[in-house]
Amino acid sequence: MKRIATAAIAAIMVLSTLNTQAQHFSKRGLTFRDPETNWVDSVMQTLSLEQRIAQLMVVRVPLNMDDKQTRAFSETMNGYGVGGVCFFVGSADRQVSQTKRLQRDAKVPLLVCIDGEWGLGMRLKDMYSFPKNDRFGHLSPDQDSIVYRMGQEIGRQCREMGIHVNFAPVVDINSNPKNPVIGVRSFGVDRERVSQLGIMYALGQQSQGVLATAKHFPGHGDTETDSHLELPVINHSRAYIDTIDTYPFRRLIEAGVEGVMVAHLQVNALDPERPSSLSPAVVDGLLRREMGFNGLIVTDGLDMKGVTNTYGDGRGELAALLAGNDILLLPPDVPKGIEMIKQAATYNDSIRELVDYHCRRVLGAKFRHVVPYLKDNIHVPAEKDYLTTCNDIVSDLNINIDPRIDSLVQHAIDAHATPGCQIAVMHKGRLVLNRAYGQLTYDSGSAEVTTSTLYDVASLTKVCATTLAVMKLIDQGKISLGDRLSRYLPYLKDTDKERITIKEALSHCAGLKAYDALWQQTTNRDSILLLIAQSSLNADKSYCYSDFGFMLLADMVERVSGMSLDTYVSRYFYQPMGLQNTLFNPMKTGDGDEGYIRAEIAPTEQDSLRQEHLGFIWGSVHDPNAYAMGGVSGHAGLFSTAAEVARLMQMLLNGGELDGRRYLNRKTIETFTSRHFEKQGNRRALGFDKQLFAPSPNGQVCPEATQASYGHTGFTGTMVWVDPEYDLVYVFLSNRVHPSASTNKLAQMNTRTEIQSIIYNDIRK
Repeated sequence: MKRIATAAIAAIMVLSTLNTQAQHFSKRGLTFRDPETNWVDSVMQTLSLEQRIAQLMVVRVPLNMDDKQTRAFSETMNGYGVGGVCFFVGSADRQVSQTKRLQRDAKVPLLVCIDGEWGLGMRLKDMYSFPKNDRFGHLSPDQDSIVYRMGQEIGRQCREMGIHVNFAPVVDINSNPKNPVIGVRSFGVDRERVSQLGIMYALGQQSQGVLATAKHFPGHGDTETDSHLELPVINHSRAYIDTIDTYPFRRLIEAGVEGVMVAHLQVNALDPERPSSLSPAVVDGLLRREMGFNGLIVTDGLDMKGVTNTYGDGRGELAALLAGNDILLLPPDVPKGIEMIKQAATYNDSIRELVDYHCRRVLGAKFRHVVPYLKDNIHVPAEKDYLTTCNDIVSDLNINIDPRIDSLVQHAIDAHATPGCQIAVMHKGRLVLNRAYGQLTYDSGSAEVTTSTLYDVASLTKVCATTLAVMKLIDQGKISLGDRLSRYLPYLKDTDKERITIKEALSHCAGLKAYDALWQQTTNRDSILLLIAQSSLNADKSYCYSDFGFMLLADMVERVSGMSLDTYVSRYFYQPMGLQNTLFNPMKTGDGDEGYIRAEIAPTEQDSLRQEHLGFIWGSVHDPNAYAMGGVSGHAGLFSTAAEVARLMQMLLNGGELDGRRYLNRKTIETFTSRHFEKQGNRRALGFDKQLFAPSPNGQVCPEATQASYGHTGFTGTMVWVDPEYDLVYVFLSNRVHPSASTNKLAQMNTRTEIQSIIYNDIRK
């Protein structure tokens, strides 16, 4: 005892300069809500000085303990009154069993901690491990929510297992490739991305009531030494530290992170004499006062040699307390640490007040993060409850960071298969990819494609406008699939097209011609429809892809509804869905609105007849028959973005609902996305295309698409495909016809379908 007391006195003399620090703490007020204050006060009254000191300690749970050893460990640690425990390895069921035992024996509820940076699987062999942070660091900013979902899921699993603190996220900037301890644990080298992704992780975890801990303050990214083995030295200037190293921590503090872990570093610009974890200048001066952090400050493990090489026999615990830390993590010798601090408090009332101050802070954290969940039945999360969620998060990550997608698009651009494009992917109702590539034209000064650039979707009009309108009219009871078109289109009566049904027109088996340059004969809409009525029919009604049927269907929509096709679909679909960039004739929207400027629209083919702008078709429909009909037709004319087309198709995938509003009946969608003439060799559904009967790598859709899937392609280089079995929507929009449609390199290179194949494989990993 004399030896310990002598060591304590010596330590106090060495650390006498910290007395003013303790006095500073003792004078600082604590602001808690009344219930929290009452609970903290009631607990404090039951604790001795030794127990108050012990409340600051989180101890390591030994490995591979049997029940007898667990009981002994619990009795010993709870006898001291330690504040918490930290698990590092084992199985989930064993941890839950031990947690229940430890909490049952505790006089004051324990703060249960884990170091699970990439999920509980980092420590527990039978739980899930997410990819390391560096993979998430490759996400584009519009997909940061993936990291939030990861933090949320990790937090949920922690809460179910009775874990209250996860020592994550790592927000060190990986600025030194020789760093032996950070590397892939970091989100990357860019301070903004590291900060934002760290915020997403922390807030996701905290949304589940689990305290997040940003680490390793003031920044462990630029070291070449492992602090588990010795003390790393950082010689950055103060300006560099403020600009780079501590930047993510400042951002997370502003965002509301509840915990910060301080590293064992020799940061000479901040304190050339002490490790950062034991430095009042770093912990209280910089983190607490200058940066305004009022959450829980945790030391890195005090059993690491970066501390124990110099601060043994409880001196590290005392120094950490005097520096301003709330939690003394993994003290190497609990009784020595308690005795050292107790002796110091005996000789200095300010240190005793400091113990009380930090004990109250720890108890306050317990009131917020432990007490509300004490009555919960902690358990191992059922694999079926978390595996799907975790796999979905990783699938969305894989799609977003798969370099093959960017590579295929760039190859197509370099080959002049298309000057640019948009890709959108929705998976399980989430827009997981929304990306723009290239430029509007091949001209070096051309504007870049953005996710809001409008594309002429060509024959996607058939499914994104005409088919939807027909489905809606059926739901309204105004038409039936078996009705003859001539019932609504008088000019078909007394012609060989009088008996064509709506179902046949939708399935391209009405005997109508595939195409004819009607625009060369007239530019009058009604006259074009009469020319279709007068055109010759094919010899039989076998499958023949035809624009004519959809031109007639659009006229039927107008005659039945009393509205033009564009007005009808806008009123019943686009406007209520918030699709502001899905429309016909974008250059002249009417009602005094001048419409979109050309810089917002991708041009299509060079056309000497129209001479719209520099000889390019730019802002009006590419298809000449649709153009002759005023830009609004059942087969072409629609402009949109990939994200809005995906949203429209998601409504179908949802069974006719979107954002709580019903647009179509589920039964109608099932009818329209099924084949009706399969026995005749027709793969098509009603309006929609389907997978080939024998899928092929050279088909219009990738071989991985199921027989339940449906969609359409467009002449301008567009594609939309929906797969209910994968809960997947894929959209590719381009202007491959620019400046000439003569060679379809995009189709020859299979760019659209190869990208689609990658997406299938990414979500199946």
